[in-house]
Amino acid sequence: MGTALITGASAGLGLEFAWQLATARHDLVLVARDRERLERLAGQLHAAAGVHVEVLPADLSVRADVDRVAERLRSAERPVGLLVNNAGFGLKQKFVGGDVDVQDHGLEVMVRALMVLSHAAVNAMVPRGRGAVLNVSSVAAYTTMGTYSAHKA
Repeated sequence: MGTALITGASAGLGLEFAWQLATARHDLVLVARDRERLERLAGQLHAAAGVHVEVLPADLSVRADVDRVAERLRSAERPVGLLVNNAGFGLKQKFVGGDVDVQDHGLEVMVRALMVLSHAAVNAMVPRGRGAVLNVSSVAAYTTMGTYSAHKA
């Protein structure tokens, strides 16, 4: 099978995507902030499924980190055939009276990073004639509290 890159791979849905794709024999690139958790997961996935697992620690609110992940997506060596845009988090505040920096942090991770990574991925996939991008949303997109619903929709 091909290689899948998963953001937010160390917990929640990202973790489940990692297990499902590994057991379906996809090599993986795992992206999340915590290197130790990623390396532990990579070892477990490799041991259980025998697939190659690359660890790429990155904070998707940091533009230089997003650029590193985008560069990996553009790489012709071991190309990525599936991008799973999964990273996200709850803002845990109301919009009115809340901290605008928290809102901005959410936009960086759940909107800007998703756009930059998708752009890098499809610009590598289209010339190859294959590939896919999966953008993970949330049932929280149906809520009307704050701006999380807009970010994750």
